[in-house]
Amino acid sequence: MALKVKFVICLHSHQPVGNLDFVFEDVYRQSYAPFLKVFENMPEIPVSLHYSGPLLEWLDMHHPEYLDTIAEMAERGQAEMVGGAFYEPILTLLPTKDRIAQIHLMQRYLLQRFHSDSSGFWLAERVWEQGLVTGMADAGVRYTLVDHTHFNYGGFEGVPGGYYTAEDRGKAVTLFPINEKLRYLIPFSEPEKVLAYLKTFLDRPDDEAIVVYADDGEKFGSWPGTHELVYKEKWLRRFLELAAANNSWLELTSFEKILRENRSCGLAYLPDASYREMMEWALEPEQQERLDKLYADFEKKPELQSFIRGGSYRNFRKKYPESFLMYARMLSLSEKADTKESRSFLYRSQCNCAYWHGVFGGIYLPHLRNAVFENIIAGEKALNEPVGITAADLDLDGRDEWIINTDKMKLIFDPDRGGRLLSWDLKDQLTNFQSTFSRRPEYYHRYVTEGGAKSSEMAGVHDTPVLKEPDLIKDLVYDSYQRLSVIEHRLNRMPSPEEIRTLKFPADLPFIQRPLALAAGAGRLEMTDSRFGVNKTVQGAGNTVSITFHCDRESEFPFLAMEWNLFTLSPDAPDKGFFVNKTFIGHAGAENALKTDNLLFRDEYRGFSISFRLSEKAEIRIAPLYTVNLSESGIERVFQNSTLFFVVPMPIDHPLKIQVQYNQLIS
Repeated sequence: MALKVKFVICLHSHQPVGNLDFVFEDVYRQSYAPFLKVFENMPEIPVSLHYSGPLLEWLDMHHPEYLDTIAEMAERGQAEMVGGAFYEPILTLLPTKDRIAQIHLMQRYLLQRFHSDSSGFWLAERVWEQGLVTGMADAGVRYTLVDHTHFNYGGFEGVPGGYYTAEDRGKAVTLFPINEKLRYLIPFSEPEKVLAYLKTFLDRPDDEAIVVYADDGEKFGSWPGTHELVYKEKWLRRFLELAAANNSWLELTSFEKILRENRSCGLAYLPDASYREMMEWALEPEQQERLDKLYADFEKKPELQSFIRGGSYRNFRKKYPESFLMYARMLSLSEKADTKESRSFLYRSQCNCAYWHGVFGGIYLPHLRNAVFENIIAGEKALNEPVGITAADLDLDGRDEWIINTDKMKLIFDPDRGGRLLSWDLKDQLTNFQSTFSRRPEYYHRYVTEGGAKSSEMAGVHDTPVLKEPDLIKDLVYDSYQRLSVIEHRLNRMPSPEEIRTLKFPADLPFIQRPLALAAGAGRLEMTDSRFGVNKTVQGAGNTVSITFHCDRESEFPFLAMEWNLFTLSPDAPDKGFFVNKTFIGHAGAENALKTDNLLFRDEYRGFSISFRLSEKAEIRIAPLYTVNLSESGIERVFQNSTLFFVVPMPIDHPLKIQVQYNQLIS
């Protein structure tokens, strides 16, 4: 039986690359500043702190006094700085050289800013694979943290205490298990209940009577209801005072002190895993439902629950093709980036948040996806890539995608799936105008149909979510194909904007996704359709791309439509919208139906315009696309892009040409 329980409090604070400045400021005032103030006023209480690189950079610019306070706390031995990979990537996403570089970036920053030589490592989203050990050890990492459920998946019984040794090919890293139950108790249960749970560890041997609480800094003030609870009702201060008053059996301590005073509890070979909820979110909705039922079936047999788990974090790249495209382009930049400037942009593009989704994770957030592409495009610009046409199998399906690279734009086409436009970089704006998003089922959509919680009912982000807007069900639409651009449709009738928005027209998938034979040369892609006879030619130079459609046979369909989806950041902002003959016709989120041979989209905020000029008049339909998605504050609509349909009668007696021109606006 242990003489004392050793208890580590570790807070991980993070804001993603590209997050909005007011979000940084709000979370700073609600969470980061008041949390640190409590500890600053209790200098005898140690705390371990991890801040991600994007947050540290923002704090350095906007609140350097906050970092000065941390430095003072570190100097007097109260604050223990825990390192990580600087821009908070998921390490398993990265090539080994990038993993080590990101770790070294953080180590240098902590040393320069806080005079802290940290050997600790915060593992982003606790995504663990045993193969990480060698690279982490080579980068100077001594210890990291994973959930105690990782240990259960690896055959450990119950709730492990102490710390363990992960080994791979003779290299070793120390693993501290994060206590999962404490993540649910703190700060939602009374301090006395938390201490009663900690006291149960007195029954363990000394080296196992070590408990780690590690959780998000945002949970202390920014999660719904927590600012009132933690600071106005003084939960945090009451808890720390109670813990200090029980120092006869409870020692508040640090990771480094434990490593000096205690032995490893032995080897731990753990399977690929993340925290339990992340592994559930990586599954498809129907799989999540079955998993929930399985947990319920074994609720009274906790000793068997360790044999139940969800999917792999890597599965997000399969679940969301938008994630895989960012990943593929990030890896492409990693292979080419050979300058300090280009690699700096590369590391920013590796920030994890835009690559996945659950209660957290921001793949549904347009500004976070935009930030990933912004840094990828900036990194490629720094390399001065040559103009021309190249091929690469970006999606690893065994067929090449084709890239038209000009001095102003970079366009990636997929001839094997209808010649669709996968990616469309506007280089001067550092924007992928094709960073659109397709609507798909999510497990939490059942709350939209069944009804969510009232705001007063929500005690934590894992409870029944609040429906933040009325009538969300009308936007609960699922796309049967990926909403990209240069997609053709054969139609029996002219669709309305509403029918385009809600997919109430029949989508002819064999036609939309038809494989096209391709011939390339001289800035030109010739894509030929042997099955349906609708062919197209793409030509790109400078700031212009021209697409010519041909039809070499009769069709039973009276209309042909060309679909474009344009990535915009706001549905009703006054600084962006559509124009015909210089006349404003509606904001980005407006529905519209008109007949014309020209259309202009103007974005004054980002400083560019896109013009469409047709060789003949066409019926044009404009519709907004919204997703219905979950965040820590509830379920809401998010505007993703504007959908355009250019509709012409069939058959096309002569080639139809659409000239698309991108121009910078002169400020």
